[in-house]
Amino acid sequence: MDYYIKDINLAKKGKKAVEISLNDMPGIVELERMYSDKKPLAGVKITGCVIVTYETAAFILLLKKLGADLRWSSDNKYASLDDACAYIASEGVPIFATSELTDEKFFWCMKQSAKFPVGGNSKFAWPDIVIDDGCDITRFLHEKFPEAYDNLKGTCEQTTCGVNAHQNLKKEGKLKTIVINVNESVTKSKFDNIYGSRESLIEGIQSTINIQIGGKKAIVYGYGEVGKGCAKVLRGMGANICVVEIDPIIAMQAKMEGFEILSREEAATTGEIFVSATGCIKTIAEQDIVLMRNGAILMNMGHGNMEIDTEFLLRTKKFEVEEINEGLKKIKITDDRNIFLLADGYLVNLVGASGHPPRVMSITYTNHVLAILEILNNPGKYQKGEIYRMPRTLDEQAARLNFPSIGGKLTILSDEQEKYLGCKKEGPFKREDYRY
Repeated sequence: MDYYIKDINLAKKGKKAVEISLNDMPGIVELERMYSDKKPLAGVKITGCVIVTYETAAFILLLKKLGADLRWSSDNKYASLDDACAYIASEGVPIFATSELTDEKFFWCMKQSAKFPVGGNSKFAWPDIVIDDGCDITRFLHEKFPEAYDNLKGTCEQTTCGVNAHQNLKKEGKLKTIVINVNESVTKSKFDNIYGSRESLIEGIQSTINIQIGGKKAIVYGYGEVGKGCAKVLRGMGANICVVEIDPIIAMQAKMEGFEILSREEAATTGEIFVSATGCIKTIAEQDIVLMRNGAILMNMGHGNMEIDTEFLLRTKKFEVEEINEGLKKIKITDDRNIFLLADGYLVNLVGASGHPPRVMSITYTNHVLAILEILNNPGKYQKGEIYRMPRTLDEQAARLNFPSIGGKLTILSDEQEKYLGCKKEGPFKREDYRY
């Protein structure tokens, strides 16, 4: 058995759920139609380290249909869907992920997903392509198995936090591969990050703690793309939104949307719902937690469990912790003050619910496929140790694949307009440096 999952008997359930998701993943379906006969990924060894949802399962099986040799693990110890993992394993893809992993098993799974058996002996090969979420497996391989990068053709990274971590490796002179920054393709950051967060946050909250959001004061830490999605949906539910920021330009954006900007101390002492979406460690830390009112609710929409100081809350043994349900802990700060922590500080929309809806994940995974093909088909364009954004033409292709209904309704430039704007009728329609 070349897999590590909870229960293979869950495969039938997982298959049904994946098929439902595929109904709203037009980009994935169209890529299969375009490429499954051509097998453009034949012989390409791909290691993925991305949380396994139904949408991820659809993506993994697409890569297999395009010919890839796959091995997979999760960047999250708690949030992978066991029935999705079982379905992937039943389709012959080596997968190493469950809904609950120890630290030791988490890194063991990463290692297994990166080692491709060669023949029937103990020899193995390293991947040609890595698909990463948060730079987790990239850092793991850099630290433990640097030889894995000798023949690696490239990495695709899909999160803000992960891009920052790759940038830090580059600054330190340690980045050993080509990185395609999938996260900052327009069709990823403006759709997955904003609209995906906007729809999945509420499911995560209400699945773990049944509360009335309307009328409460909600603090959003970080008004980037994810923060924007969170703030707007919470406002739509009737919450009073305030934002905590470090960046004056982004704070100005929040202000112009009608949101109040608060200092950390003001936020901690007045907030009722706290949502972290920064990609930074200790966004909500001891200095904030000790000031919070009775009944405060803490959750993370950023990355990992690093944004809320769970070490202080759960592991210092300073507080009495009561598990209300699998995704909710009640923490006694003082005799008359309790706070509630959702999903142990991990992503509340994934641990507490089923993650982003299929359409936005179809867009993100379409970008991954296009990025992988770009790396393989145009190796001369890219250099190891550098980070690149997706070409604008691929961004536009991702949009067309995932919203086919707009194709016949887009206006076509006249010859005069084409000349005036300086762009071709078929695109790309914006400069590479244009900020949507």
